[in-house]
Amino acid sequence: MAHTIQARAHASAPRWQSQRGLSLVELLIAVALGLLLTLGVTQIYLSGNETYRQTQGLAHAQESARFVSAILAPDFRSAGSFGCLAEMGRPLDQVVDNRLNGGLLMPLGRPVQGWDFNGTGPGDSVTLPAALNTPGAGSWSSGNAGAQLPAQLAGSVLANSDVVVINALTPLSVPVDAANPQNGNSINLAGNSEVPVNRIVLATLGDCSEGELFQKSNNFNSSSVTMAGGNVIPGNNGNNFNLAYEPETRVYEFTSMAYYIGQGTNGEPALFRRLMTPLEPPQELVSGVETLQLLYGVDTVGDEAADDYVPANLVANWDSVSSVRFAVITRSRDEVLDEENDRLFDVLGSEMSQANNGDRRVRLVSVGTTTIRGRMQ
Repeated sequence: MAHTIQARAHASAPRWQSQRGLSLVELLIAVALGLLLTLGVTQIYLSGNETYRQTQGLAHAQESARFVSAILAPDFRSAGSFGCLAEMGRPLDQVVDNRLNGGLLMPLGRPVQGWDFNGTGPGDSVTLPAALNTPGAGSWSSGNAGAQLPAQLAGSVLANSDVVVINALTPLSVPVDAANPQNGNSINLAGNSEVPVNRIVLATLGDCSEGELFQKSNNFNSSSVTMAGGNVIPGNNGNNFNLAYEPETRVYEFTSMAYYIGQGTNGEPALFRRLMTPLEPPQELVSGVETLQLLYGVDTVGDEAADDYVPANLVANWDSVSSVRFAVITRSRDEVLDEENDRLFDVLGSEMSQANNGDRRVRLVSVGTTTIRGRMQ
């Protein structure tokens, strides 16, 4: 009987004593570890994403600086490239008959001329405004005479940035038609001129003793350059040549190109260029360029080397400029830094900063110096 009671006691024991599982403490520990792991992964992702955005911002600023240098340096080198005309030993205005109405923005033989924004030279402290603005022409000056910015550029150039105009000649890629060099007011070529309609052309005799500067009227795919009449701007003072051109005639395209900082299509500051004669719409070249600063290497002893670098408003004689030093501040497209960029930047001797303690964009200063090789020929 006792054995039976004991067996029943064992049989009626609670079943929970034989179950297995997680205690409440173990569950809380597991949840905490999971949260810590998730937090760590999230932190790594956010840090990596922030690093990626900053790297992309730096790359954009560097790329913009490279583009600016790739555009300006070759054009400065070729400034004043007047070929055999420069070897005649006479001023170009004595060799070339300027047939254009109204003349040129600056003398034909002058390689470069710049305009300095007042108060941005070496030793000045400059605050770049947060909002882009385009002041009047009187805010710039050129040379000791203090010539104002050309009226064609007023209202387009951003404050605190310099302007430069470059004169150059580019030989046509095809020669004159030796069998029939001239037909009335047209100089015939051995192929298409590739010079757009209404552009300025310089034609010289084979020995470069004389030449004429005129505006052409036919298209780039014409196998001749034809002198325009007075129905275009600036037009010519007549539509017939004063010279008789020969098989050895040399033909060039003349350009007078302005470079400056303006407001781009996306609202960002950008490097622009504009053909000044004939006046054409501006071209946006590089976005994210906040300022362009220029110093001019002046040859004071006649050895074709720069003896001093000065801003445009201190250049006494533009024909003595033998090299150009340029600097730009480029910035990232987006605000990618952890905190506001309130750095001071040394830009060719002027101290530049951002208004309102800056923003969170990456900024770089890039500097280049180029010799005007055309002037040395």
